Amino acid sequence: MQNNVFTLHSHSGLEREIKMPKHLVLVDEEFIDLFLDCGQKLAKFTYRGKVYYKVPILSFVHKGGVFKNLNE
Repeated sequence: MQNNVFTLHSHSGLEREIKMPKHLVLVDEEFIDLFLDCGQKLAKFTYRGKVYYKVPILSFVHKGGVFKNLNE
């Protein structure tokens, strides 16, 4: 797991760097199963060889996600 973070977390630094819309967050590929029921098609995003998914911020919060200022 990246940066030794083992809970559901976002990558706010990277989101800011790529100017991602504020209603979405990036989560690691390992957590995508938590969001299969959110009713939206989730966009895959690859950065420096690591796979992330763009998920709705409200779903992220409801699943107990933690905001982290990670750049990758």
